[in-house]
Amino acid sequence: MDMKLQQVQVLKPQLTQELRQAITLLGYNSAELTEYIDELSLENPLIERKETDTPPLSYHKSNKKMMNGQEAEIQLSDPQKTLQDVLTHQALDLKLSNSEKRIFNYLIHSLDSNGYLEEELSIAAQNISASAAEIEAVLSQLQSLEPAGVGARSLQECILIQLQRLTVRNSQAEMIIADHFELFAKKKWKALSIKAGLPLQTIQEVFDLIAALNPRPGLLHGKTEPDLYIEPDIFITVKNGHIKAKLNSRSFPDIQMHAHYQPLLTGGTCQDTASYLSSKYQEWRWLSRALAQRKRTITRIIGELTVRQKPFFTEGRGRMKPLTLREVADALDLHESTISRAIKGKTVQTPYGLFEMKTFFSGKAEASGDGETSNYAVKTQLQSLITNENKTKPLSDQKLADLLYEQCNIRISRRTVAKYRDQMNIPSSAARKRYE
Repeated sequence: MDMKLQQVQVLKPQLTQELRQAITLLGYNSAELTEYIDELSLENPLIERKETDTPPLSYHKSNKKMMNGQEAEIQLSDPQKTLQDVLTHQALDLKLSNSEKRIFNYLIHSLDSNGYLEEELSIAAQNISASAAEIEAVLSQLQSLEPAGVGARSLQECILIQLQRLTVRNSQAEMIIADHFELFAKKKWKALSIKAGLPLQTIQEVFDLIAALNPRPGLLHGKTEPDLYIEPDIFITVKNGHIKAKLNSRSFPDIQMHAHYQPLLTGGTCQDTASYLSSKYQEWRWLSRALAQRKRTITRIIGELTVRQKPFFTEGRGRMKPLTLREVADALDLHESTISRAIKGKTVQTPYGLFEMKTFFSGKAEASGDGETSNYAVKTQLQSLITNENKTKPLSDQKLADLLYEQCNIRISRRTVAKYRDQMNIPSSAARKRYE
């Protein structure tokens, strides 16, 4: 076979640096975008961000509670002492000897983030050349400090310490945790009732008491970062069945050319200055176009979402329809990766709360009868049924499946109900049962 060199012309798509940057820009959330623009403005004097009069609205990451900017600033700037700082301060009242202080310092720095001591006392004794009895004595003093339960070596000990510190002691609760913890934790209450000689109602009361305790006391002082607050990127309102979407101007900033440099672009300047300003002008123009394109793309996606998920916005959470990235991409003549980048990290304020934009893309429920029910809708209805059930007679997975069909026209199997329930961290009916 003859071998020879041959030139062949092939057309391949080539991403320019500016196009790559524009794609990256699309995936930025509002905080990342603001930081990026500010960094560019430090290097490019022509770039000036337009200020907006829209007051910032912050939402706590966990509970989605709306706060104004001043409240959020107070929350974010509140310093948090470490668990070790809190314990060291309390130890001043213990009047420890020098050797005890050394052991105490070792122990508090051996606590995990939950406030537990995982290291065996025998190993701790070897590491600091102390006897097991000395370690035990100092640990006992450590466990007398706040928060109650700190220094425990297990969940069982943590709960027992807190029970023993209650103003009104509960001997039955202490006995259950000390002697029958495994049966109690696994909620094998009938067996526990026989062994402990207590009625199920009493065990239920003990459970309610313990549920109010803190199984992770160290987390009260273990935050290394402040609470996070987020601000919606899009606001969606519904009035008389009409859906209106509005972009948060703070999340979609505009830029303008710095007024001081505009005359220099057209006026007579030296060649070096003109060359410098020309390159900076090109950068400014690219950023302006990229920001406008980002806004257009996300506006188009939101517009498509309000059409395809109209039942959700007008009727409620349980009406979320199945929707894929490909469906929206095909409708808007965009690539799936573009949709994925555009929705990344973006949030939407709806009449039903704050949602990540990706929430509106939900797969079809497994074994659903009509194929038009989303996972999200099924889980929403499932949560509602369990929340409103009779806790003394909780609904079985089969009964939940039957009710989903009878009340919501959602047909899924018992096994699918169990799968979704596990994904939602909802225990079985036996574990949800209350005895009164």
